Amino acid sequence: MENYPAPAVEQMVPRKKTWLRPVIRLAIFGVIALVAFLVANPFTASSTEVGACLKGDTNNAESVEKAECGQPDANFKVVGKQENKSEIGLKLSGGSECDDYPTTDAYFFQGKKTGSDGTLLCLEDLKNPGERPPVVGDCLPDDVVKAKKLTKVDCGTAGYKVLAIEKSTAYLVDDSTVCTQVPSTDEKIAWQRSGGGLPQSRVLCLDKLK
Repeated sequence: MENYPAPAVEQMVPRKKTWLRPVIRLAIFGVIALVAFLVANPFTASSTEVGACLKGDTNNAESVEKAECGQPDANFKVVGKQENKSEIGLKLSGGSECDDYPTTDAYFFQGKKTGSDGTLLCLEDLKNPGERPPVVGDCLPDDVVKAKKLTKVDCGTAGYKVLAIEKSTAYLVDDSTVCTQVPSTDEKIAWQRSGGGLPQSRVLCLDKLK
């Protein structure tokens, strides 16, 4: 009778428990989720540069996306950008941070309500632009003080020329505080944007041409 070797018995070596694998899996899942989110939502205010175009509704942040300028779905163009802003600060100022960009019609903010860690985009409405303020060098008609709208005219027939523009609320109380840096000022008038969009007010320092 032949003797056959006994079958080998596989020894079961207990494996040490480790928390590393679950953490690695969670990290990988997190990266995948972040990439998927960025692909689905590529727009962030901080990564958007001046000159870029956007589509969507600025009152609905989730609808705002980057768009190709010149395309039918492009609603806004970024004309200004400021970092380190807060939502509460913007509500208190009424968006006056965008006053330095004359073609601003709306703004978009992305960040926290408190603290200066948000990004402000000043936007020009490409489809429904608001009323634009005059700029230095523009010429205005003779009846500029009475005019409801300061329509630009040819300087050869104009009554006034804009020498300087100031942002001042003191004009309504004491007009001696404005246009002091422009001695040749003959007339000072207040300009206020009418219609929709961001409120905007200016004091125009004018040279009388006639």
